[in-house]
Amino acid sequence: SGMLSHVGDVSGAYKYGKFALDIMQRMQAKEKYCRIYSLLYCTVFIKTNRMHSCLDPVLEAQREGLKVGDTSYATLCAVIYCNIAFRCKKKLSLVKKISIDLKKEAKVYKQESVWNLALPLEQAILNLMGHADKPSILDGDAIPVENIDSYMADRKSV
Repeated sequence: SGMLSHVGDVSGAYKYGKFALDIMQRMQAKEKYCRIYSLLYCTVFIKTNRMHSCLDPVLEAQREGLKVGDTSYATLCAVIYCNIAFRCKKKLSLVKKISIDLKKEAKVYKQESVWNLALPLEQAILNLMGHADKPSILDGDAIPVENIDSYMADRKSV
């Protein structure tokens, strides 16, 4: 499904994605939710469904991932959730609060390197809320320029 979406067959990707979800639900494979949902909702359903309809399933997958101990993919679902919430034009203060809460969870489970995928979004939110000296530059509390080298090194290790 992800591959079909990548090559532009969104209709086929949607059909296979729905089929995969049906199989997963019939088998009650909740331990796989965060892995499957992160792929399908990030690459397929975001293109075929309304973005708002993607929020709850991705957050549910994140919670299920934490329950079964799949903390890396649960954190990835959290990053996807924050990005979709931002793109859905939710209030910036709400997205910021949600991202702070999910970031704390990522730290508890030692998933900061995965959470680094959300740092540009965090900084963009801070900039848009007026919490940056130079709002046109992604530099500030979330991504301080002096730490950019370590940030890039962490990104390469993901």
